[in-house]
Amino acid sequence: MRRATGPAPVLCAALSAHLLLPGRSGRPTLLRKLPMTIPDPLTLWRELEAAVRHTLTHNELAQGGLLIALLSALAVQARSLPGELLSWLKNRLTITLDVQGDDAAFPWLAAWLAAQPVGRHLRHLGVVTRFNEQMGGQNLVLGTDRDGDEVNVRLVPLSGQVLLRYRGHWLLARPSRTQRQVQGRAAGGFDHSLTFRLLANARHLIPDLLREAYVVTAGQGDGRIEIHVPSYDSWSLAERRPARPLTSLIYSGDLLDTLHTDLSAFFQDRDWYADMGIPYRRGYLLHGPPGNGKSSLVAALAGAFGLNVCVLNLSAPELTDDRLNTLLGNLPRRALLLLEDIDAVFLGREPRAPTVKLSFNGLLNALDGVAAGEGRVTFMTTNNLAGLDAALIRPGRADLHLHLGNATAAQVAGMLRRFWPAWTPEQVDALAGRVPDGLLSMARVQEFLLERRADGAAVARDWAELTAPPCPTRLSLSTAS
Repeated sequence: MRRATGPAPVLCAALSAHLLLPGRSGRPTLLRKLPMTIPDPLTLWRELEAAVRHTLTHNELAQGGLLIALLSALAVQARSLPGELLSWLKNRLTITLDVQGDDAAFPWLAAWLAAQPVGRHLRHLGVVTRFNEQMGGQNLVLGTDRDGDEVNVRLVPLSGQVLLRYRGHWLLARPSRTQRQVQGRAAGGFDHSLTFRLLANARHLIPDLLREAYVVTAGQGDGRIEIHVPSYDSWSLAERRPARPLTSLIYSGDLLDTLHTDLSAFFQDRDWYADMGIPYRRGYLLHGPPGNGKSSLVAALAGAFGLNVCVLNLSAPELTDDRLNTLLGNLPRRALLLLEDIDAVFLGREPRAPTVKLSFNGLLNALDGVAAGEGRVTFMTTNNLAGLDAALIRPGRADLHLHLGNATAAQVAGMLRRFWPAWTPEQVDALAGRVPDGLLSMARVQEFLLERRADGAAVARDWAELTAPPCPTRLSLSTAS
């Protein structure tokens, strides 16, 4: 037989030299000298089995060690058994509902939870301050600011857990928040979440819970429009305000009717766009001097059509091409996109400031590229039409251009009638006729009337001040700003 080489003979030699068993006299006795060649695997297994059996049968030390090892393993298993059993029962008998902080349902459920009787047992609360927002839940009105806007605060749960009874079933609610991390370091801010756990047989309550949370919070805001602003790669609610009636807006000619009719036709023609193979998007460009109601027009149209407004500042330093695409892909349902003062971002195709990270091509692709979303309505506003590249405002990106110029005599007359409806046409026309068309912005006329809203006689008395050239100090301040 050929002698084997390698580690196996060394192992056999070690076993033959050191495998000793204590004998009856207490002195070690050689068990057996193993051969120096590799035996048959079955033979080796039988010999090892016999050696182990002999050791456990005659060696009390080995018997005690094995017993201790078995008891230790059983003790460890016994300690973990309650936790494993509880985990198994929870997964088997209950269901969870997780809502992340960037989801639209989170503020509804958080406000609803804070308003429940057991909500007062939560020890870690946060304050969300809004203007003109009646979110419901545990909402407090602190008063009004100098602009007449209501200051509202809402208490929201941040962490902890409470057990409450909901429609005859037990419900465990657990809000939580974690520090936001970017590449292993704190990035500022927190990620919020809300978890509800209930028994599996109460699964049918989930739609009722969501519906009730919406109705008692955001559902109470019917007739209001929501203003959303970017929050990282999603949108957050910045304000909820009463919708402004379109009849309260005063524009020259038939501008308002033209825009309202065009937008109505767009919403009604979805199937026609699909049949024609035309991307279902619509863009509007509102241009003209500042102070003539471009943003107000967008907000009023949103209220008239039951939409919300997403306001995006294209010159924000943190806005990149990728982030713009992500934001436009995550637009809330039934929302208008408002890009204000686009002339302040690019001069032609070049950024106006080194802090602008968005590229011109990135903006074009986001507006109507292959990945651009369907059903989107975009409004762009600018004070300087001449500084815009033609590619940005061509049809397909800005389908309808509307000029909102300075006040005409007819607009001034309409403003006077809104402030003092009891005035005669002769009184109104006498004042409005003294204002040359295109001289003043509508914001300037409104400011003048607001300062004298409690004294109609002062309007006629001081009317000459409205059209007088501004004093040098005021002119220099306006230019500097």
